[in-house]
Amino acid sequence: MIDCDELVRRVRVVINEATDDEDVSLLSVDTRSLDDTILELLPQAVTFVQKNKGAGVGCVNAKSVKVSTLNIVSNSGGGIMALPDDFEGLVSLKLEKWLKPVHTVHAHNSREAEWQQNEYTRAGYCNPVCVETFTPGGVRCLLLYPFVQNGPSNPETLVYEARFNKSDGLNNQSSTIADAVVYKCASLLYTVFERYDAANSMLTLALAACGGHDVRI
Repeated sequence: MIDCDELVRRVRVVINEATDDEDVSLLSVDTRSLDDTILELLPQAVTFVQKNKGAGVGCVNAKSVKVSTLNIVSNSGGGIMALPDDFEGLVSLKLEKWLKPVHTVHAHNSREAEWQQNEYTRAGYCNPVCVETFTPGGVRCLLLYPFVQNGPSNPETLVYEARFNKSDGLNNQSSTIADAVVYKCASLLYTVFERYDAANSMLTLALAACGGHDVRI
């Protein structure tokens, strides 16, 4: 785990700024402290990395849910399950009768989602499918196929990537992913202060690190 203080320190090192705000060239007299600005940008940086990281580079802020807390009910020929409030992306989900876990969530308007509306093209136990949906109240949910009401369809595992929480820091990340978060945060910081060339340079480094490449300035 990397706490927020360490992440802020790494961003400062990357942008070559001093420890004391009075010596920081990016700040003007009417701006907030550099540390506060970095802290505000970290959630955006983590979300960017979660959305853009390559396959095989690891998870970012992975959490495992107690299956006893999950409730799945029948809906439109499948099962519907509310997601945790801090859900950002799926790592692994398996119901007890599925022969393998699901690692991908399909959009509600995707071709895969359309196939689940037809009982003849709907997913089977060998190749289950998850589709993103929302309740009328705006709660983010997953539609799960196949699902048998009152049958052996209890969840066995749910692992997901959670949104960044300042109190929790950055968890379950590889060294390159941690670098990607730092570079992306630096890019956002330079954008705030309208240093666009530097922002683009940092973004390039962030994307390279998202692909698993070891990059250093």
